[in-house]
Amino acid sequence: MIHRAAIGAAWRRRVWPGAKRPSKRGLSGLPLLLGILSLTSGASAASIVGYWYGEGYQPLWRENAQWLMHLAPDGGYAVEFRQYRNCQVVLDQKETGTWTMRGEFRTITTDVDGRPTRYENDYRVGTLTETEFDITHIGTGQAYVEKRVGANFAMPKPDCPTS
Repeated sequence: MIHRAAIGAAWRRRVWPGAKRPSKRGLSGLPLLLGILSLTSGASAASIVGYWYGEGYQPLWRENAQWLMHLAPDGGYAVEFRQYRNCQVVLDQKETGTWTMRGEFRTITTDVDGRPTRYENDYRVGTLTETEFDITHIGTGQAYVEKRVGANFAMPKPDCPTS
């Protein structure tokens, strides 16, 4: 990251041979530009595109579930949800749709288990790193934590007694 002080020092030392020092009027927008760049560079360092796995409470079903979500670079998404009871799968639901990230993360679901539908969900983004994506549903306040996984990741089965 380049700091304003470092740029000012470079101008005072005339690091760039033959360069004339610009007038103060010509640099009036530079602090604003550098501020914007410093804010956006951290946010864009991690990409949301990829595969994300999560486990936790799902308010719609009032139970814990696990999910594997793929966010494609073209704005498409696919997610598979699973629920287990007594070590048996009781729900295996697949959804597809589109996603956007413009300050908030939004999904528009257009298909559930092969049936057309349409509903939108908006989330506030808490953390987005190369390994973690934390979001909170704006309407319900429900928080979700996803971990980045590889394309060949398979959702684990719950720990079940073997006897």
